[in-house]
Amino acid sequence: MAEQETMIRLEGIKKRFQTKAGEIEVLHGVDADIKKGEVFGIIGLSGAGKSTLVRCINLLERPTGGKVWLDGVDLMALNEKELREQRRHMGMIFQQFHLLMQKTALENVCFPLLISGVPKAQAKERAKELLELVGLADRMESYPSQLSGGQKQRVAIARALATEPKVLLCDEATSALDPNTTAGVLALLKDINARLGITIVVITHEMSVIQEICDRVAIIDGGLIAEEGTVEEIFRNPKTQIGKELVLHEGENREAYTGRLPHCYRLVFKGGSENEPVLGRMMIDTKGVANILAANTRTIDDQAFGQMVLQFPEEKELRETMIQYLRDRGVVVEEVEYV
Repeated sequence: MAEQETMIRLEGIKKRFQTKAGEIEVLHGVDADIKKGEVFGIIGLSGAGKSTLVRCINLLERPTGGKVWLDGVDLMALNEKELREQRRHMGMIFQQFHLLMQKTALENVCFPLLISGVPKAQAKERAKELLELVGLADRMESYPSQLSGGQKQRVAIARALATEPKVLLCDEATSALDPNTTAGVLALLKDINARLGITIVVITHEMSVIQEICDRVAIIDGGLIAEEGTVEEIFRNPKTQIGKELVLHEGENREAYTGRLPHCYRLVFKGGSENEPVLGRMMIDTKGVANILAANTRTIDDQAFGQMVLQFPEEKELRETMIQYLRDRGVVVEEVEYV
């Protein structure tokens, strides 16, 4: 099968800012290839550089080093007029929606079309189609103040799609929403990707968002890509410390935990095996008891995955016997620091 073509290529992206305390470099040479038609996630903790990176993709922040390619076009080599034309191929949605409060939902979606020279009647028809696409056919004449957070974000998504972009950039697009509303917005983005084939880049600090919608993910830490792979690869076997922390804690408040617990291991079950009594059998057969510290399930690429953190016994021989028992039955087991 032919390799997917690249939609966005980042080569050695650096970004420095001038502050009162002097110059600081936020991005230290980021490389990434984002394929046409995929949903690509960029995840990191606060201050990792992820929001700066997404603004470098469309040159809202101009990198101080490196190159940005969009569908084969070197954006860094363009003049302002050429760059504005290329930006039409990149829609963007934000955490705080950025809607015009004095305009209706329909007028908000029309706005980018009108400023790009589309006739008013044509812009209105296009805006109606997009609001129907995002499930707001009955709220076209509503003002942002009359809409819920989820509805505002749907208007923002419709507006971002107005110029028929090749790429949709989502900067913490669900962070201001409650879990149920987040699930609805993510399902909408997934549907848009499948129906329209638009490449979507998702910037987030929440691993649950990545696991729900993305095909591949890059973990950014300290202004560099720490690791990259399919969502399943990162979930099953994160290779870096930051990857392990993001997968294990999934955005929980780590300050809630006090002290480090010894002999903690993360278990990953695939494809429904989390429903089999493998842990119970292990404890019966090995005569050892493990303490369950945390557990959850995720659906990644339509497959069920279970994740648990267990604290195993102090006795080394018994602990190793229990771990080998699980590995022999296809369970991924890796030692973790649990605090």
